[in-house]
Amino acid sequence: MKSSKTKDVMVVGFALFAIFFGAGNLIFPPYLGFQAGDSWTAVMLGFLLADPVIPIITLVVTIFAGGKAVDLGRRVNYPFALILAVAAMISLGPVFAIPRTAATTHEVGILPFFPGAPIWVTSGIFFAITLALSIKETGVIDIIGNYITPVLLLFLGIIIAKAIISPIGPILPAEGTGYFTQGIKEGYQTMDAMVSLLCTAIVTGDLIRKGYGDAPKEEKQKMIVQVCVLAMVLLIIIYGGLTYVGAQGGTHFAPDATRVEILVGSVGLLLGKWGQAALAVAVSLACLTTSVGLTSACGNFFNSVTNGKWKYEYVVCVSVLVSFTFSLVGVEGIIGLAGPVLDIVYPAIIAMSFIMIFDRKLPYDGTIIGMAVGTLLTAAITTIFNMTGSFEGAANIIDQMPLAEFGFSWFVPGIIGALIGTVCGKMGMGKKRSDHDIKPAF
Repeated sequence: MKSSKTKDVMVVGFALFAIFFGAGNLIFPPYLGFQAGDSWTAVMLGFLLADPVIPIITLVVTIFAGGKAVDLGRRVNYPFALILAVAAMISLGPVFAIPRTAATTHEVGILPFFPGAPIWVTSGIFFAITLALSIKETGVIDIIGNYITPVLLLFLGIIIAKAIISPIGPILPAEGTGYFTQGIKEGYQTMDAMVSLLCTAIVTGDLIRKGYGDAPKEEKQKMIVQVCVLAMVLLIIIYGGLTYVGAQGGTHFAPDATRVEILVGSVGLLLGKWGQAALAVAVSLACLTTSVGLTSACGNFFNSVTNGKWKYEYVVCVSVLVSFTFSLVGVEGIIGLAGPVLDIVYPAIIAMSFIMIFDRKLPYDGTIIGMAVGTLLTAAITTIFNMTGSFEGAANIIDQMPLAEFGFSWFVPGIIGALIGTVCGKMGMGKKRSDHDIKPAF
């Protein structure tokens, strides 16, 4: 039984790693390393904080809060929790993250070998495979964890090992500062905190199907922690290695080189055409695992929030069709579209994950509500200012907040909101934690 548990933890942990490690996770670390030069460790640490540390915390907190995507914001109120979860699902599903997996597969895995290939052909084949692997939700985790992830890790391990043994060039001195913050902001683009919010059902559902639903609470919690630690360690190793690879490219690429150009070019310098072929396979596998995982999560989510009225299979089919359409915009186009949405939604998810760690210690819902209001208001003002120039005065004040230089300008306003909410709770306003009847899903 012990060996069976170990195998199950490894399979689910490998699958969780592969679902997290998709298009954004491949193209961002080398770009960050290239930009940072000899400050690559600072930019890497910022990126690691945004991904995987925060996403893994979000995953564990959401599971222990109830196990559903809407449970992260449940103590604010159900409409807020639902809107937050739907915004995350739309971003991760058919609008941003899933389309980017196909676009990245095309630009990294196909174009270097077939320059004239149209993206609609690549996306069509890619999403046909995604549909075939995700249409039956029970098989997703085992397919990814048993077969796809080991091959993916092998290819990435070869690339990183070659960079350590035989670097492609010297690491140049960094120009400027703020690389830790840049790493955090680029980490937002992976959207993995949102992935955590929506992959809880996949992880807990598969463990339940493996027979652990009736296990003692302590045993179940231990398995969740082991799965998450395994996934996080793998992510840290791969992210660090890819950032180091990019840091070696300072003499090889133009300052305005794109993320895809730096990734493909670096691997070509390391391993030649064979390396680019290996990268093409690795990219295709990474993007496919993420696409399958997120498509399955999309089906699970909308099936759950509609109480079964939207069938899993129907949601998966619609998601694949919409994702195919958006994938035609291309990688850089999708990144540009996603930015403003992530700047608002991502801080809210991080704030909710942080404060829900202390869920059992916070008697008043007003504390969580205040944190949500302070965070969202700050993030919205900053985003609107960056897009239109409006609210300049308020934006300047926010920019001077403690931790703003690290990308967390919303944190202090969120804490202030939480304190105000706590005072309101003590005055008898709003609900208490005891008013909620939440049963853990696992």
